[in-house]
Amino acid sequence: MSDETPLPRRPMSRRLVLQAAVGMGALAVARPGWTAIMPTVDEVARDPELPALGNADGDVTIVEFTDYQCPYCKLSFHQLSEVMKEDTGIRLVLRDWPIFGEVSRNAALLTLAANGQGRYADAVHGLMANHDRLTFRRTADLLGEAGVDVKLARQHLDAQGDRLAQLLSRTDAQASAFALRGTPGFLIGNALYKRGMTADDFRQAIAKARA
Repeated sequence: MSDETPLPRRPMSRRLVLQAAVGMGALAVARPGWTAIMPTVDEVARDPELPALGNADGDVTIVEFTDYQCPYCKLSFHQLSEVMKEDTGIRLVLRDWPIFGEVSRNAALLTLAANGQGRYADAVHGLMANHDRLTFRRTADLLGEAGVDVKLARQHLDAQGDRLAQLLSRTDAQASAFALRGTPGFLIGNALYKRGMTADDFRQAIAKARA
């Protein structure tokens, strides 16, 4: 069975959303009369609050739902990075989905805050290259080594924290609507992949997106 799922264009029923919430450890909270609307490709891939990596004008956008403590996210990210060296038409968007707790959430928020310094890409690569256990202190050290002014990033969070928290909430809602089983998950073109991917997997998915 393929893990590739074309992105539906219709609202999810309340029953399906409840099933997704159970499958994801109740990340979504059902309310009487509540119906989740399946997010569109543009809502996921072109959130104005999210910076992009790679070619900003690329013909294929890849979205990775990721957590900086997820080893499979890092493996897939590095496989994709190799593909991006040979294919300059890729636009990459990371949707931070910190499912491993407050350390992951802190890493996601500080990395997003680093964008105000023009250091977002450096922050992402610094955290993705880390193979040690992540802690609050380790996160700060890694970001500092990547060239991020961590004190300034924290000040940015103090000023913009609510906006960035809302961004994480949007990602959480999207992941729940997609019934992702965990991280990583990928949206490539109009197809959803609920698993880690190799370089060859990415090449094939990119070719399908361009077809």
